[in-house]
Amino acid sequence: MSANRQNSAPFSRRIKDFYYRHPIFSNFVFIVITGLMLVWGALLFLDSWTRHGDTAIVPSVKNMKYDDAVAKLQEQGFISEISDSVYDPTVAPGTVLESWPRSGATVKPGREIYLTVTSFQPRKVRISMPLRDVSSRQAMSYLESIGIKNIRLIDVPSEYPDLVLGAKYDGKNVEPGMMVPVTALITLEVGVVPTVTTVDVDSDALDAAIDAAIMGMEPEGDASTDENSALYD
Repeated sequence: MSANRQNSAPFSRRIKDFYYRHPIFSNFVFIVITGLMLVWGALLFLDSWTRHGDTAIVPSVKNMKYDDAVAKLQEQGFISEISDSVYDPTVAPGTVLESWPRSGATVKPGREIYLTVTSFQPRKVRISMPLRDVSSRQAMSYLESIGIKNIRLIDVPSEYPDLVLGAKYDGKNVEPGMMVPVTALITLEVGVVPTVTTVDVDSDALDAAIDAAIMGMEPEGDASTDENSALYD
């Protein structure tokens, strides 16, 4: 009879009886079930948050104007951001040179697309060292290291050869701390020791020329003397 009563008892009552008879095992089962439910809920949340399974193709915006590229990316749900600007005189300012991720890449919808565009003005660099009283090679090496390639050398008479006596940009002296475009033409005044040109003279020919000059003067003197003597006679 007791077995029949136990079978006929409600399911919740039987679970409660089992819990009281096996509390440790029941708590373990409860913890496992709770953990599984938490993991399942976290996975559902991550799928919704990261748009798991949703993909989009990055469109091609290379060689487009920046405003047009931004509009095209926004139409397809992307966010655009300028990552770098490069001065290129052969390309119109504000032109998209490259995008990252590259066009055709499969990414998540709403991702940021980083654009490299041409700047409207050349990049400027700061002169951090004096360009005077250094060798021309040292000055040129420094200018080229910071991106300045247009360098002109002018020889200036000096007792110190290959020493930079002055540096000018647009008619102004280049001093440390000065901001200069990388496309600037820098003129370096480099010292050059003047050379003295010597002319080799044949001493025999010089003596002959002197003698000839002297002989050419003597006949005139003799003629005048002969006239005077003739008058007196």
